[in-house]
Amino acid sequence: MERIDFRLSGGLSPAHLSTMHEAVVKVLEETGLECQHQPTIDALTSQPGVRFEAGRLKFSRDLIEETIAGARAAGKKRKPEERLRVSAPWNCFNIIDMESGEIRPSTAADAVEMLKLVASCNDSGPAPVYPCDLDDRIQILWLEKACLENTAGFGGEILTHDLETIKWLGEMYQVVGRRYQLSMQVTISPLRLDHLALETYWRLKDDDLVTPGLSLCPIPVGGLTAPYFPSGLLVQGVAESLGGLIVTRLLGAVPPDTWLSLRVDFGDMRDMTVAYSLPENVMIQVLLRDAAEHFSGFRHDTIYLNTNAKQPDAFAAVDRMAYLMMLALAGYRHFCLGAGQLSMDEVFSPAQFILDNEMARYVERVLGGLPWEGDAEAIAGVIAEGAAEGNFLAHDTTLEALPDMFDSLLFRRSNIDRWRSDGGRTIVEEALDRARAAIADYEFRLEDSVQAELDATFEKACRSLGVDPKTQPLPG
Repeated sequence: MERIDFRLSGGLSPAHLSTMHEAVVKVLEETGLECQHQPTIDALTSQPGVRFEAGRLKFSRDLIEETIAGARAAGKKRKPEERLRVSAPWNCFNIIDMESGEIRPSTAADAVEMLKLVASCNDSGPAPVYPCDLDDRIQILWLEKACLENTAGFGGEILTHDLETIKWLGEMYQVVGRRYQLSMQVTISPLRLDHLALETYWRLKDDDLVTPGLSLCPIPVGGLTAPYFPSGLLVQGVAESLGGLIVTRLLGAVPPDTWLSLRVDFGDMRDMTVAYSLPENVMIQVLLRDAAEHFSGFRHDTIYLNTNAKQPDAFAAVDRMAYLMMLALAGYRHFCLGAGQLSMDEVFSPAQFILDNEMARYVERVLGGLPWEGDAEAIAGVIAEGAAEGNFLAHDTTLEALPDMFDSLLFRRSNIDRWRSDGGRTIVEEALDRARAAIADYEFRLEDSVQAELDATFEKACRSLGVDPKTQPLPG
């Protein structure tokens, strides 16, 4: 039995890619990256192919082409994502209350509950919401502790440049046998290096407890921090990521086999936002896979999951499904740092988290394609048998095929009378029930001795930062 698959491909031609390639080289040769960090400037200009002019690092064509070749070689070794999945969101500062449905600032208690919810579906990621009711001097510290004592793999990806906080994070991670990975974005649009990220990297690069990571994905936004026309937006996105890769490789901050990460988005000056919900923004991500194959050796399969919707409503449903379906058909498989996240990255919705996972199941089924079986005689024979019976309800082929048809506990297809008899509940209400059940059923516990040591380390850290932990509204 064969299967008919459904796919979508991008549209960049060899001529388009050749133009992009030459433009990227010109940008890095002639414009370069603004840099104000003297140790970085000194380290880079001491190596072949780098010069510093008028406050900007500029790179030779040979160095640029050598870096592209290295990125391609690294990308070709990368194992592609096979299954479709959505994963935990970035740290939101607001939550949609599960009881009232109101959007409000998230609390420490919310942070624990939502962490349990996302950990019931994902293995790792950042915490979904921020503890806004705590003293801001210990919010990051407390949130990382919540990840360590409630999950086996969550934590990290929360940016801070405060060296004392970072030191204590390293201490807490050591208690549970993990190493703290500090994530910092080194390249910022348009075409400049982050002074604070570089300074923090230099201070921590030989640290015993912390690994300072330099992210290579600046995310230029068309019309706001990058050109609004597609070719210009794509070229700047590649140039910024490639420039960041050159810098971090020469500093020894990333291994030689690092592949090139890419991300671009359109902006919308009418609302001064990143225009995740525009169809143009979906299309540019499809073209980005063509660009990635040329510059990075493989067609990228991981992308953020974002929306401009504020509630798990019709706007979110249309936006999310279009984004998931089109980009999955184009080849993306991991939709990261966004499940349950609304209004760009401002609001977390537990109902939307459940809905996003269910929509991902729907899209994954489409990717599986449809079976195609039987020759002309066999097909005609089945139809004749059903016609003689008057229906196909009990036909062997129906009974064989039914278990493979997509089934959803949320998106039911019953008639109106059945729906009314079941209570006439909305999809959001059903999703919230599943969220509550996931939180209630979630279990994780550190060994008592490890928990005690983690608590003691956290208390020392709080007092070192000038906060008495007993004055804070911490959940048990």
